[in-house]
Amino acid sequence: MTRAEIVAAARGWIGTRWRHQACLKGVGCDCIGLIAGVALELGSPQAVAFMARTDYRNYGRQPDPKMLLAACTDFLDPVVVGAAQAGDVLLLRFQAEPQHFAFQSSADYMIHAWAGARRVVENRINELWRRRIVGAYSLRGTE
Repeated sequence: MTRAEIVAAARGWIGTRWRHQACLKGVGCDCIGLIAGVALELGSPQAVAFMARTDYRNYGRQPDPKMLLAACTDFLDPVVVGAAQAGDVLLLRFQAEPQHFAFQSSADYMIHAWAGARRVVENRINELWRRRIVGAYSLRGTE
């Protein structure tokens, strides 16, 4: 899968309602569901493996940061934060710990299922969002 395909697929989810632990395009998803749903749509074997792991999918409204980091290690390839490109997955914090995912859609924009907006949105990575980024990853098999 290419970076352009990842971004195009993620944009296809824009407007999908935010819904905790959901992963259904046009129906509902949360930030993890968006990442998994796009990866499933593009045929990622890691997404299939992730969806089969109930220990990763059974998370609270504020996911355990250790679980998020373990899932990233198990299913994604690390990228240097400053070198992240369109199609890469960003890991963000809202308080001290990581608890949110987004797709970088361009140098200054990201697509994410944001509870604050109650839907999947694409918004500018302003300074506040940039300070929240604590990790970057690529879907395995990204060209």
